[in-house]
Amino acid sequence: MINGTNKLLTIQEASEFLSVKISRLRTAVFKREIPYVKIGRLVRFKVEDLNEWIDSKTQPEKKGFFDELF
Repeated sequence: MINGTNKLLTIQEASEFLSVKISRLRTAVFKREIPYVKIGRLVRFKVEDLNEWIDSKTQPEKKGFFDELF
C-alpha cells in the first residue's frame, strides 16, 4: 500500500472523484449502494472499487435508427 496503488479516499475525496455531493455519497453508503471500507468509525473508499462500481453502472450504448441502416 505504500506505492499508492491501493490508496484509500476520504468521503470528501471520493465525492470529488465521483463528482457527487457528499450527502449523496453518505446516502449511498448508508443504503450500501456503493463499496466502502470501514475503519473504526471512518468510512474510506478504494479507487479500484469505485472504478469497478462505475463500470458496473455504465449503460451500454444504444444503437439508433440510422446506425442500424448503415
